[in-house]
Amino acid sequence: MKKSIHVLFRNIASVGILQLANYIVPLIVVPFVTRALGKEVFGQVSYAQNIIAYLTLLVTYGYEYSATGDVALARDNKHKLRTIFWTVIRSRMRLFALSLLLLALAAVFWSRIQTDLLLYLAAALINLGIAVYPTWFFQGIEQMGKMAVAGFLIKVVGGVFIILLVTTPNDGLLYLLLLSLAYVVVGAGTLWYVVKHFDMHPPCAKEVDSSLAKSVRRRGFPIFLNSFFVSLYTMVGLTILGAYVTDAQLGIYAGAYRIIMAIMVVCNAPINIGLFPLMSRRWNESFVAGRKLFVQALGIVAAAGLAISAITYVASPLLVSILLGSEFSEAVVLLKKMAILPLLVMIASLLTVQGLYGLRGEKFAPYIGAAVAIVGLSLNLTLIPPMGEMGAAYAWIGSQGCEIAVSGIILLILFHRRSKLFLSRS
Repeated sequence: MKKSIHVLFRNIASVGILQLANYIVPLIVVPFVTRALGKEVFGQVSYAQNIIAYLTLLVTYGYEYSATGDVALARDNKHKLRTIFWTVIRSRMRLFALSLLLLALAAVFWSRIQTDLLLYLAAALINLGIAVYPTWFFQGIEQMGKMAVAGFLIKVVGGVFIILLVTTPNDGLLYLLLLSLAYVVVGAGTLWYVVKHFDMHPPCAKEVDSSLAKSVRRRGFPIFLNSFFVSLYTMVGLTILGAYVTDAQLGIYAGAYRIIMAIMVVCNAPINIGLFPLMSRRWNESFVAGRKLFVQALGIVAAAGLAISAITYVASPLLVSILLGSEFSEAVVLLKKMAILPLLVMIASLLTVQGLYGLRGEKFAPYIGAAVAIVGLSLNLTLIPPMGEMGAAYAWIGSQGCEIAVSGIILLILFHRRSKLFLSRS
């Protein structure tokens, strides 16, 4: 029991370090990048990253969750583990090749990509590193400390070279290339480590469990679909914005976007990670115990989210000044509008992760994601043409409100059903 608790806390700490690496380290680099590139070039590179992010969803394919579970179940069976490991790696490499083909097709029909094709190729190279970086393997064998170290190295190594080498507006291509190469080098190094240290040498054809390999690929698809829907309403604003505003305005929006995303993830992730095991146990004990803790948690999270949003609103001028620079002063108004998002995201996350998932309502997640994605796309198409970057911000806020409404309604229905079942048993 003590060992399990120790592993749990170690894994939570490792995920915390990884989140720190994913959002805080890049945020430290942002002041150097924005001042070196200027808002116009920063807008160009941010837009390229936004487009490539769609291809990243394809390359990851939901394996971060599905393959983690597969590895966890097969961790003591070397034969199955090798099949799972190389099924995922080979599948991701094929998806990476497909992503490059899709980028080439997009360049034929999309003049923005065609004009700056090298910029997009440099950004797309990051997906090669993501394809071979086996975070899912470390999560499955519950050795996330190594994953956290590798993730931290990716960000730090890339960040150091960016600070040293990206110094003028002409270095936009170099900036994206350095980010991607950091992922490729550390991803390849981590892959080599797993193969050598855990004896994950590629199995020969007769050793491959074909039914297991098919199952691994099949299980990843619904998670990929849900991830795509969930990511769509946060990413689509910048994508549509590119058709209506200048690169400089894209840079303003991208700067505010990075700040608010960092705040939301750093504040929200620890709550989800720390609360979910306890919440799951309470739901498992009884519906009444779970509902009581859920209501208490909702009050605490809402209060914390409100405080974080208020602090973000008040500190917006300081955050923009420090992180983006005086050239991005227009981002202050935008960040103030976005300041409500931490509150909305924390509530939405509590409803879905702690409520729906805790009640085993995962099957509703893709439907919620699809509904919110449709609303988000509609809002962006409606608000961006007349309002520009401010319209994208309002659309994002509206999408989060929609997620809270849909998740809340489904949760209330589940509560009602469980209450009736509980009363009938009593």
